[in-house]
Amino acid sequence: MSGRKKIILHIGHGKTGSSAIQAALARNQDVLRSAGIFYPDHAASDSARRGEVTSGNLDVQDWFGRVVEIARAHEGEDTILFSNELLFHDFDAFLANHHDYADEFEFEIILFVREPFEKLNSAYQQAVKRRGFAGDIAEFAQHDGDAAKAAHLLAALDADGVAFALFNYSALRGDTIRAFFEHLGVWGLIRASGRAEVGIVNRSLTPAELDFLLHVNRVFGVEFGSVIADALVHRLPDLPSGLAPIDPETRARFYADNAAAVQAINRFLPESDQLRFDPAVPPAETAGDRRLSDAQVEVIRSVFPAALTYKDGVVLRDIAMKYESGEALTRADAIALMQYAQKARPHGQIIAGKLKEWRDA
Repeated sequence: MSGRKKIILHIGHGKTGSSAIQAALARNQDVLRSAGIFYPDHAASDSARRGEVTSGNLDVQDWFGRVVEIARAHEGEDTILFSNELLFHDFDAFLANHHDYADEFEFEIILFVREPFEKLNSAYQQAVKRRGFAGDIAEFAQHDGDAAKAAHLLAALDADGVAFALFNYSALRGDTIRAFFEHLGVWGLIRASGRAEVGIVNRSLTPAELDFLLHVNRVFGVEFGSVIADALVHRLPDLPSGLAPIDPETRARFYADNAAAVQAINRFLPESDQLRFDPAVPPAETAGDRRLSDAQVEVIRSVFPAALTYKDGVVLRDIAMKYESGEALTRADAIALMQYAQKARPHGQIIAGKLKEWRDA
């Protein structure tokens, strides 16, 4: 149907290069716009341009309504692109409502999948890094249903006649960004602009880092663990990551739980890019693999502990006392309070956005 605005939704799923793609999208907004693709700005866009871990340019809360609102507000933009890998887990909002907008919008979904064992290791480490998970990979594997969810989602899109593009991240590896922009038809422009390479974003952990963070999560919780993990990933991006060991029983059970879903996903992938479902086997370790290096220790020391200090207490006390004196809360006070909020929620996008807004004022 002609005259419809096109909305492209890149929905992940997690651990398939989404942060790197989002970094490339944020760095190339002007190039994309010159090619007729509008990638809306977001509070996290500056972090993405720096190559840091973000969730893209769309918040999850009421995300479908927000997409419609933004699309309608930008009448001159024929194609609008949104990216957030968390949409993969909240995609029922789209499946339930997209029919109501068929006359107004043309939708396309971009989804990446990954070898299940490989993805399991990476997702497990992400849970340790960002969610304070303190269990082993066998416990985590019991709750990993992303392959089944991807199979269900693809079948639903196919049945509804919604256009989608499916990529196997494990087959692409370092060509993920190229494949993404080739699909959009702008790879030549992106490559010519010199903004195609973003480096390693959100690497997995080394065995020593994984062991350390599991202990931190058990003792202190995610408030400390996520800060340390992000510091290690951002400041030491080139360290080789490791694989969490998986016992044979867990391997067999995980294979049995996901084999049918992998077969269903492969219906939508070319033969050359099929998911092979090969179990990733950790290489033999040396004695030094589980010992933190001096560089890792220095990074951890610089951010740990990140709890409130004696001086922080003085600042908070003085701000609170303004209630008694009737003094007005100043912009500096608001920034100070929001900085403490950022300690508690270092990846909060509303917090980051308000801090930027108030500092720039």
